[in-house]
Amino acid sequence: MVAVSTEAVREKRVTLNVDLLEVADLLERVPRACVAFAGEEGPRVEPVTVVCNGDGRYFVGLPSSTANRLGVHTEVVLLVDDGVQFFDLRAVYVRGVVEPPNGMTVLADGFFWFEVEPTRTAAWDYARMREVDDES
Repeated sequence: MVAVSTEAVREKRVTLNVDLLEVADLLERVPRACVAFAGEEGPRVEPVTVVCNGDGRYFVGLPSSTANRLGVHTEVVLLVDDGVQFFDLRAVYVRGVVEPPNGMTVLADGFFWFEVEPTRTAAWDYARMREVDDES
């Protein structure tokens, strides 16, 4: 007879995920940002200007020449990232739906503005890669 243990085996995995607050400086000083979405002609990626006022609201500005490609209520992914070398790579990922901003008509001239209402956020920092308990 073989004895079988009923104790759960704790497995480890490697993660580079961090709390959004740990990379908040990326949202204060946006190095690079783009928004990805499914347009009429297929997948699109457009560079954007980002304004985040620290309360979980994300405003993206597209040049008026490209803003007509992004419709209201469109699902988007906003990516703000920094770094070139492997261990310098950090990013904030926001998945959500774009809406016209409430109560804000002009944030900067020459841009058409949307507010991204987040449905999911994530952040990562390659310099913080570490082993954690697998909770799955």
